[in-house]
Amino acid sequence: MYKVRVLFEKHEPACYISHLDLMKALQRSLRRAGLPVRYSEGFNPHIVLSILVPLSTGYRSRYELCDFDLTCDEPPADLVARLNAALPAGLIVRRVGQAVRPVAQAVWAAFDIVWHGATCADAASDALGSPLVVEKRSKRGSKQVDVRDYIRSAEVCGGEEGTVCRCVLRAGEDPLNPAYLTQALVEKGILPETVAVTYTRRAILDENGKEFF
Repeated sequence: MYKVRVLFEKHEPACYISHLDLMKALQRSLRRAGLPVRYSEGFNPHIVLSILVPLSTGYRSRYELCDFDLTCDEPPADLVARLNAALPAGLIVRRVGQAVRPVAQAVWAAFDIVWHGATCADAASDALGSPLVVEKRSKRGSKQVDVRDYIRSAEVCGGEEGTVCRCVLRAGEDPLNPAYLTQALVEKGILPETVAVTYTRRAILDENGKEFF
């Protein structure tokens, strides 16, 4: 048995499919690639697969991680090529390796946020120095939080498309969706309610800010 970890990118149109549909797309692709993957036992066997630190629908990503098991001792040498030939448009495998590190060590996520058409870099940067309280929702309910408590680093600058925020936000058990940062700036009156936003994940990081794989 060999536990594989795959690093892949997710762009249009694949970024618009739900988490469940992404799981199904990956499982179908593994079957099309003809890989010796492990299936669950029981009356409805399926490929055992997990997506680490899943994203919201519509978010682009240059750093997605997926784990699955092979029934062989070593992965095929052409694993990347076989997967890329089987994946749907918008999904691209960049790296494969053995899944050794536990997902609990993935505690930060780096994002690029683009607020299209907005010219508020200075105001947004200043706002990050004062309380930014929003209502954060989860399966356990809602609570008032200061988004700054979830930010490892953030840099705001102007760009050709608008205002860009390059930030590192908490992931793991109590993550911060980058949409809350947008919400906080909207509630501050810095961004308009109708602002168009693009969210792109650049990396998943460990507690030291190093790439997690």
